[in-house]
Amino acid sequence: MKIIVNSMDLNDAVSKVTKALPTKEVAPVLECIKVTAENDRLTLYATDKDLAIERTIEANVIVGGVFLVPGKIFGDYIRNIAENGSDISLELTEDNRLLVSSANSECNIGILDAAEYPETESVSDRNYFAITESNLRDIINNVIFAVATDDSRPMLKGVFFEACEYTLTAVATDGYRFALSKKVLEERVQNISATIPSRSLSELSKLLSDSENVLKVYIEDNYMLICMEDTKLLTRLLAGQYIKYDNIVPREFLSTLYVNKETFERALNTASIMSRSEKNNLVVLDIEEYQMNISSTSQYGTARENITISLTGKDVRCAYNSKYINDCLKVISAETIKMEFAQHNSCVITIKDSDEVLYFILPVKQIV
Repeated sequence: MKIIVNSMDLNDAVSKVTKALPTKEVAPVLECIKVTAENDRLTLYATDKDLAIERTIEANVIVGGVFLVPGKIFGDYIRNIAENGSDISLELTEDNRLLVSSANSECNIGILDAAEYPETESVSDRNYFAITESNLRDIINNVIFAVATDDSRPMLKGVFFEACEYTLTAVATDGYRFALSKKVLEERVQNISATIPSRSLSELSKLLSDSENVLKVYIEDNYMLICMEDTKLLTRLLAGQYIKYDNIVPREFLSTLYVNKETFERALNTASIMSRSEKNNLVVLDIEEYQMNISSTSQYGTARENITISLTGKDVRCAYNSKYINDCLKVISAETIKMEFAQHNSCVITIKDSDEVLYFILPVKQIV
């Protein structure tokens, strides 16, 4: 087997597929990247049995073949020798090692037999929803920060997707805050739902662009498959029933305010500097008809910011984890946001005149 490939293309492909390598010590075969060369195409594949990423690039395949190469070592070496416009040669030696060489570098790496590698799971093309690449990336980024990170409730470590008619809804919660986002689908569907692990979605988001290319997301039994240009991602779904979220968000509110998103975000970040070393990143909001006072206090002192707002309803005094609010503001691109306060000061944040995103945050000292 012998291949000549552009070093930047190879480095890009290796960096993408290594994201699917196991994070814990496992059988040596799973720590490898499977490399297949045929028909002037080089395909790299890695999996930890829960997440799999495949990337195909152009190459000059002089002699084809397939082998397994230790992923971390291979990835680190290729990253260090990759240069713009340069080529890298991959060649199997007679003593069953991979010779990697460029103009100024050379190394050989022990390889494993590809026959030992687990078979790739297959997903049928019957059950899918279609969405633009940019909308899929945005809906992931709009909610993924709200997933749970502990193991006490495994289902909450994923994002729940629900496709119906021409709408895709994504939901995430960690028990302290709740995030919901909606995007339009390109084709009508009946009902498709799945809970996708946050790790898989995080890696998928990095692979997606802001293009309007239409992608098909296939869901079958325990797996999701998505095919992008030259890249595939397969993930195991989280098993079990996601929480019923329809009644989580309050429907009646005591106060409603509108505020410039950029102004609020700047003031919140400034005021919360004082409490960032504290456990709850606590900020207090004192809200009156035309102004909001944002303050934080710690052993180091007190910080305050005042901004102009428009309030209807009762004055509000409440305390929140500033990170929970800031996470929402980071992904909102609108000029004006709407904040609604229910009984006990639970807060709903949306975009003015839009249902694209909805964030529900519990106040500090009211967390359940």
